[in-house]
Amino acid sequence: MDALTAYPNTGTTGYTWTIASRISDALHKAETLYGPRDTSYFFAGFEFGPTNPRVWYPGDRKHIVIQLSSIARVSFPHAIYQLAHEVVHLLAPSGGRNANVLEEGLATHFSEIYLQEAANIVIHPGIPSYAVARDLLRQLLSIDGDAIRKLRQREPKFYLMTADLITAVIPGVPKKLAEQLAAPFNRDATT
Repeated sequence: MDALTAYPNTGTTGYTWTIASRISDALHKAETLYGPRDTSYFFAGFEFGPTNPRVWYPGDRKHIVIQLSSIARVSFPHAIYQLAHEVVHLLAPSGGRNANVLEEGLATHFSEIYLQEAANIVIHPGIPSYAVARDLLRQLLSIDGDAIRKLRQREPKFYLMTADLITAVIPGVPKKLAEQLAAPFNRDATT
């Protein structure tokens, strides 16, 4: 499937899905679930890069770009998985600061559920630290399914969320879980 070219859908007024239209759809769903994005950052689009998928900030002007890996160029399911992950980072751009475990866990969780919904395909993270972050985030959601929206109402930026904020806003969250979620994310961690 050509994920860059939109073709008219037979019998409808719409078009086939592309990476761009999937980003729009995923962002809408993420905002619906987790609260509005920070519109002080201009989303400048997507591109393919030589590294792992990520967001980056070109120039010094509050622009943000989703960069997808080379596999996303040839595998639309991988493109959907990657873009859904990166869309979560569009909600509260950090300007290049490191994400915490909560943000990376949410991004991984959302990428899995979005891909399952969009294409009935399951892709799990290939890097253990992302699976650990996702599992910690899911523990939070098992306590309160609307925890992210509630937290973002008090503190919209993920990277500013603290363990004290998490326990204050979401009653019943164990202190250890809150501390793990608020900790800086370490991609290379093994546990």
